[in-house]
Amino acid sequence: MTKIASHPKLYESRGAHVQGNATKFQVYAPHAQKVSLVLTAYGKQEHKIDMQSQAGGVWEVTTPHAKPGRSYLYEVVDSHGKKMLRTDPFSFSTTDAPRTDQVHSVVVDPSSYQWGDDSWMDQRAKKDPLHSPLSIYEVQVKSWKSGYNSPLNFRELADELVSYCHKMHFTHVECYSLLEHMYKEARGYQVANFFAPYHSCGSYDDLKYFVDKLHQNGIGVILDWIPTHFQHYHDARSYSASLHEWDGTDLFAAEKSEWGTRYLDYGKEETRRLMFASALYFLDQLHIDGIRFDAISQMVRRNGKNIGAGISFLRELNDTIHAHYPGVMTIAEETEGFPNVTIATKKGGLGFDLKWNIRWSHASHNFLQTPYSERAAHWKSKISHFLRVGKQKQILTHSHDDTDAGDYSNSKVLMQRVSHIKDAGERFAHLRNFFSWQILAPSYGHLIHMGDELAQNESWYQRFRRGTSSVDWSLTKKAEHQGVQECVKDLNALYVNRPQFWEKGNQDFTLIAEHAANGVVAYHRGTKDGKRIAVVHNFSNVGYESYDIPLPKTREKIKRVSELFNSDALKYEGSGSFENRDIKIVRHHRTKKPTHLRVSLPPLSTLVLEETVTSS
Repeated sequence: MTKIASHPKLYESRGAHVQGNATKFQVYAPHAQKVSLVLTAYGKQEHKIDMQSQAGGVWEVTTPHAKPGRSYLYEVVDSHGKKMLRTDPFSFSTTDAPRTDQVHSVVVDPSSYQWGDDSWMDQRAKKDPLHSPLSIYEVQVKSWKSGYNSPLNFRELADELVSYCHKMHFTHVECYSLLEHMYKEARGYQVANFFAPYHSCGSYDDLKYFVDKLHQNGIGVILDWIPTHFQHYHDARSYSASLHEWDGTDLFAAEKSEWGTRYLDYGKEETRRLMFASALYFLDQLHIDGIRFDAISQMVRRNGKNIGAGISFLRELNDTIHAHYPGVMTIAEETEGFPNVTIATKKGGLGFDLKWNIRWSHASHNFLQTPYSERAAHWKSKISHFLRVGKQKQILTHSHDDTDAGDYSNSKVLMQRVSHIKDAGERFAHLRNFFSWQILAPSYGHLIHMGDELAQNESWYQRFRRGTSSVDWSLTKKAEHQGVQECVKDLNALYVNRPQFWEKGNQDFTLIAEHAANGVVAYHRGTKDGKRIAVVHNFSNVGYESYDIPLPKTREKIKRVSELFNSDALKYEGSGSFENRDIKIVRHHRTKKPTHLRVSLPPLSTLVLEETVTSS
């Protein structure tokens, strides 16, 4: 398979590029009979200029009539003689065409926006993202604060998100529905263009402002990128915003996908170049800090067979990003158990930094639905398995997929998963405990989908499809929902401010107690500056006024122990009945060495303890 190295940044030549007082347009259409540039204004054609066919299937034209801000289309006479208006596959910005149902490409000036994030970019290059805090807030950009009919502009969204992420102590925002797609009612995963931001949320410069604003306020930005499939249907007989049959042939496409789209064909060199350029474009031009690769399972293996072209593409792209963009993360969503996703390519892996731990998501959500009397029987597969740290570098996710049942129901919402519990207070305690388990357990970070930090009763997608904000912000005025939000806020702050949770990834972890019959597990998350962190989870509905947590035999001496966090606290609308103001250190009667910590352990709760230790 040909490598991309000779053309890694195809966006520098394809598309519309301002050159002094003129603009050069270049598009790839090797089988087209004719291609013309159509300059538009207010949805109507103003000029049509024939393009010249060049070597290698490229069509070009340079004109002084297309200044930055000018909208345009291509008129393509394809290999079958069919004439159609098309958006530019390398559109860097798009806009609604008035009085039509069309979106048109827009000429941009890449030098018009002045970045102010030099400090962030310099620091990012010096940091290892695998040994830094990673607390991700997953956001659909067009529905977080308003419905899809009137989404916030990227600039408005930036200001709102900065305030909220600071309040909630999220370190990164992961944005989906950011890539250009045609239908406002869509989730945003049937991509029409792999360079332009979603037109209803703003322009190229608006998106730059969004990233810049977050960076200047210490928040990273992760792009939810869709490299597996694309929108394959045309919007009308004479107009299309899709890549599908761009010159009358399957220029980029493989077979139909399980989502009603077309798979991208990575056996085709132009597909590889297009998508390679897309990824690097967002890193170079838009300062993105990480790329989450959607649905790579179907990119590397379909119908029981490995796809060599997809595998080689991912390996080369990961190697290129790691070689030239220090501090940038690549994150895989892989759902089928493909091996060695986060192993280096030189060792036979795909080379991703991180992957979503889909097994943890499924197991943890299923555990919420498991009756108390059956939990011991499911303990090994739902809890114990995830206390064994493996070679894969994974983050624990509660994502948009985890609350969207796909059948227009609310069956996957967290509150529905605990609906078998009759007592409302217990249900909320369960969810506070769930987020504690997610944020504190051994991993390389965590991701929480918008609205779930409020324990909302309705799926984000049910709200979205009605045209309202996907987040039910009214819940911030309801005590028990606000209690879950406050709990997540404090958990994030605890996680971010204590390197024991992230400085050594998931390696700084020692299991100290596992009592499946009681539903209790405890572990250490490392020591920093004489402070060792202990975490205790109680997954049962039984509380203990006095519960002994065994301590490992070490050379360290424990001077005192204090409680840093209790998910049952009154401030979270918990009972507040199980307090640990004075935690007893139980010592051996002869050696006086510590053997146990004696704690008050609420039902359905998590405790975080700080042990002050000294070397013996």
